[in-house]
Amino acid sequence: MSAQPPSEDPTQQYNPQSGGQPPQGGGRNPWPWILGAVAIIVAGGIAAILITSGNDSSSSTDASTIKPVTTVTTKTATSTPTTTATPTTTTTTTTAPINITRSCNVTNIPNVVGNSTVAKVNATNVPASQTALASCTAASALVKGVARTGSQMPINVQGSACTPSVSGATTNWSCVEHGADSALTITTKFPLTYTN
Repeated sequence: MSAQPPSEDPTQQYNPQSGGQPPQGGGRNPWPWILGAVAIIVAGGIAAILITSGNDSSSSTDASTIKPVTTVTTKTATSTPTTTATPTTTTTTTTAPINITRSCNVTNIPNVVGNSTVAKVNATNVPASQTALASCTAASALVKGVARTGSQMPINVQGSACTPSVSGATTNWSCVEHGADSALTITTKFPLTYTN
């Protein structure tokens, strides 16, 4: 849609100035139209250049408008702990049976002269879980158990088979205990001299 210039009133008279002439034929001034058309053409050309230069990858760029791009490299540091966790594997360790040899002083023995004796314990193939069977506490209980019977004949006391050997007034005992589910053997030897 184009704009029309304002029309002149035909009744209005032109007052010429010095050096000028009145328009002829009640004419119109064409210059505003020409300048407007030129401005539209120029504006359209500039718009076309701007639009095509934005889509054209081969267009040249003014070096003064280029800004350097800063690249930031980020490194993530992973710390290694100074201690390492132990593996969670389960290892079953079987401890080899051991041999035990000990001498035990046994006191407060009933029916015995002097109320004391020395018991020699010799245990072989003792599993780690059964070392208490070859202790002085176990030997003391065995000696007192035999002394209470007052016997000089073979007897069984606290799981041990005890065999006497009589020499004068002294009875030398040898008591042997065997493991129920292992090669355990405990031999306890001790002398007893009975009071009666």
